[in-house]
Amino acid sequence: MNDCLELEKRKVRYKFLAIRNGVEPALAAAYSADIFVEIKKLSLYRKAKTVMFYLSSGSEVVTDFMVNSALDNGKTVVVPAIENSENRKMYAVKISRLEDACQSVCGIRQPGISPRDIVEKGDVDLVFVPGIAFDARGYRTGYGKGYYDRWLKSVPLEKTVGLAYDFQITDKLPTEEYDIPVGVIITEKRIMQIEGI
Repeated sequence: MNDCLELEKRKVRYKFLAIRNGVEPALAAAYSADIFVEIKKLSLYRKAKTVMFYLSSGSEVVTDFMVNSALDNGKTVVVPAIENSENRKMYAVKISRLEDACQSVCGIRQPGISPRDIVEKGDVDLVFVPGIAFDARGYRTGYGKGYYDRWLKSVPLEKTVGLAYDFQITDKLPTEEYDIPVGVIITEKRIMQIEGI
């Protein structure tokens, strides 16, 4: 990545994280509940047998109650887990309850990585993707580690859904060839189907 592009991405991270971090927890919880109402309108979600949720941290769209709801409704839930910060390899790991994700790697909750609980990408029906900002083309700015971009490389676009508060949506983000867009973005106000999907 060239220095100018990296600087632009850092500016985006700083700007949108500052706004997101300023949202009161009660309002974030209310927005997250509204987002889940929109999620449940998706036929892809209703039909999905295996769903990948991220486990929210900090000021991200809250997902714990979504995970519990999916489990209660008989869906198989997988969450991201990374081996370590050096090799940056991410897996989709099955959990049967939130308490299974009792480890912390890079400040993110995750379960232990057991071969019997790893689910292959092709067996995941729907992937919810976090982000600091999203644009109208479906591209996202994350924390800059590239875990999701690498993992999503061979996942069909229509199976990927970005979760964000509406203020996290912008017209166009700085991107490079390795960035992977999502097919749908859901906020507390709307479902954005990305053009051409």
